[in-house]
Amino acid sequence: MTTPTVFRSAKAAPGDRGQQLGRAFPEPIRHAATFYDQLFAATGAAPQEVTDWGLRAFEHIAAWAPELAEEMDGIARGAGLPLWRIAALNARTEILGRFGRIQQPECSTAVYTPADGRPPVTAQTWDWHDGMRDGWFVWTIEHPDGRVVHTVTEYGIVGKIGVNTAGLGLHFNILGHTSDKSAEPAESWIPVHVLARRMLDTCADVPQAAALATRTPVAASSSLTLADHAAGRAGAVAVELSPAGSVLLRPRDDGYLLRTNHFVDPALATGEVIGAEDKGTYDRMDVLQERTAALGEPDRAALIKALTCHLDEGAEICSHPQPDAALGTRWETLATVSLDIVRGGLAVHRGGPCTADRESWVDVA
Repeated sequence: MTTPTVFRSAKAAPGDRGQQLGRAFPEPIRHAATFYDQLFAATGAAPQEVTDWGLRAFEHIAAWAPELAEEMDGIARGAGLPLWRIAALNARTEILGRFGRIQQPECSTAVYTPADGRPPVTAQTWDWHDGMRDGWFVWTIEHPDGRVVHTVTEYGIVGKIGVNTAGLGLHFNILGHTSDKSAEPAESWIPVHVLARRMLDTCADVPQAAALATRTPVAASSSLTLADHAAGRAGAVAVELSPAGSVLLRPRDDGYLLRTNHFVDPALATGEVIGAEDKGTYDRMDVLQERTAALGEPDRAALIKALTCHLDEGAEICSHPQPDAALGTRWETLATVSLDIVRGGLAVHRGGPCTADRESWVDVA
């Protein structure tokens, strides 16, 4: 098992930063674009539809966060790809949600917020298609104002799971809602991965990030779990996002905030898609509820152990692909991630929690 690639972008103009990344990793970025071309086709999306949605997303991003549009343009130039392909990568959740179906498990997140003033303890599995097993890295971004962002993301995509040195952490779970396939999405929708990066670039705490998320129109559903440690208190909320609206979810009375891949808010749950197709997301939530209730006050190792669960143990939190599964259904836990909110860093393990040990973690700060 290899360690994750970590790439640090020094202070630079957004376009230059993107071009530097594209020049450093042209082949991984092209591999990601090719894999998603195949995945989009498997969902039934026509090539012109993918192109159109990518360019439409880029127009929205350019109006909303010009610096991220410049960065994406730089990535395309550096990797020698048409801009629409990088734009489609960043809108891959929106394209898959509109044209495809999601069967099988996905990510599981657990955040613990101590009541005694200690910082949050966080962990998540990132489950995705095994064709992207080598399609991700850790990107460290230095901003001119001194803020540093660390994000675990896919090559060509500007952000996903991450943390910043201002004191904000972000975990990411995909959701599915009937409104994802609405005929007329909001005119100014922003891809959820771009929203995640914007939150890390500009927000310093949970209230700021939650406010940005809830006022940003989206065309695909996701849950963004936010954590901070402000004024000597651990804080966390999960933002359930959908084109039909957004809702904030808060930790249980014992301090735990858990997320899998279904809507918890009763109103939004009436449009549930993923759970309607596969009850595994509910099974994973049940196991996490049970394990964390018995866990007490965990450190990172204890929280990772709670995530170490396979199908024969009650739920597929740690996912391994079936060798004969078709493209689009070969799910694997590609990474396990824990955030250090106070230090503004993260720890990442390549693979699922069942293969993690003390030496397998890469600490990025």
